[in-house]
Amino acid sequence: MSRPDNGLVFVFTGTSGSGRKTIAHRIAQELGFSSVVSYTTRTPRPKEVNGKDYTFITRKAFIDSDIAGEFFQTAEIDGHFYGIKKADIDDALSKNGFIYVIVNRYAANRFKYIYGENAVRLFIYVSKQTIMERLLAHNTPTDVIDHYMNHYIEEVSYRKDCEHVFENMDLNETISKVKATMLAHIPTTTS
Repeated sequence: MSRPDNGLVFVFTGTSGSGRKTIAHRIAQELGFSSVVSYTTRTPRPKEVNGKDYTFITRKAFIDSDIAGEFFQTAEIDGHFYGIKKADIDDALSKNGFIYVIVNRYAANRFKYIYGENAVRLFIYVSKQTIMERLLAHNTPTDVIDHYMNHYIEEVSYRKDCEHVFENMDLNETISKVKATMLAHIPTTTS
């Protein structure tokens, strides 16, 4: 795995239920950035798409890949494994030079440690009450709501370590702010 000299890794992190996936995917689509999708052993939640939100694999396949040293970083959360493969990062960077990942605080720290200034952490959050209201409005299963609520304090405390922090009260406004921040990090070339 090579560290990019010119490329950038935009690291979307934040609280579960904050809209970070929606924001990341919309901006990346507009800017033509490649996504690096995490692998997980948990089952898909409603509306999650295999290969877009996560690549869903068996525990055995995950463990075999981990033993083979294929992962950049792994984590176990609530009995499920999560990880991003080194080859996926390298492939995406070589194609575009600008990639984005949607990860938890542990993976965000690893990206910052490995890529240094070439990793830009974008922390997206909403209040605990707002998450609850949004999840209830979407008829989210109780176990998913409990998961989000149980991890909120741990997740939101990470914002102080990130380069940029955005409270997502209005989706379009937040997308505009995050996109402008990302564009400010991309070097411009003069002809």
